[in-house]
Amino acid sequence: MLTRYRHRCLRCNRDFVSSSEKPRFCGKCKSSLWDRPRAHLRSPGSAGSASRAKDVSYQELKAEIEKTKRILELQDDWDGEGSPGYAVETFNRAIAFLNTYAQRLWESDGIPLPVPRIGPGPEASIDLYWKRPRWELLVNISADPSEAASYSAEDDGGHRSRGFVPTEKFDSRFATWLKN
Repeated sequence: MLTRYRHRCLRCNRDFVSSSEKPRFCGKCKSSLWDRPRAHLRSPGSAGSASRAKDVSYQELKAEIEKTKRILELQDDWDGEGSPGYAVETFNRAIAFLNTYAQRLWESDGIPLPVPRIGPGPEASIDLYWKRPRWELLVNISADPSEAASYSAEDDGGHRSRGFVPTEKFDSRFATWLKN
């Protein structure tokens, strides 16, 4: 007989059932921080530190974006192998993607978006790369605005995930990779 465990998510405040004693994420809201209270709900004194964490993360993200704008200067054949240059529209879609996730992660979980490395990808696409202690994630924003972003992720337990994520809207299942 399969053992079922009852849990309460401290993020969405809902009960859920899992076959795991310590599930990776909430069965309702999909937060991987389901067993930790939101930063802004801990105590009145912690709200200031949570706000400072958001400000620091925002400043770090802004600095990475500014530093990365240099790829817009790369012309066609910038690498001597015929690679196309990078369009402002592609860069702006990558930044909009980051801003969407930064805002929604903060609003839903009270955590700042980890700052990725932003760099040139293949065929005039933009790569967003995160390497954290517990996981790695690569998101590729295509130069073609009609294509979804592709991603490849792996955690320290060897769990891998690959797929596509829309660039214009928030995907809560994909966001679980960014929450740990």
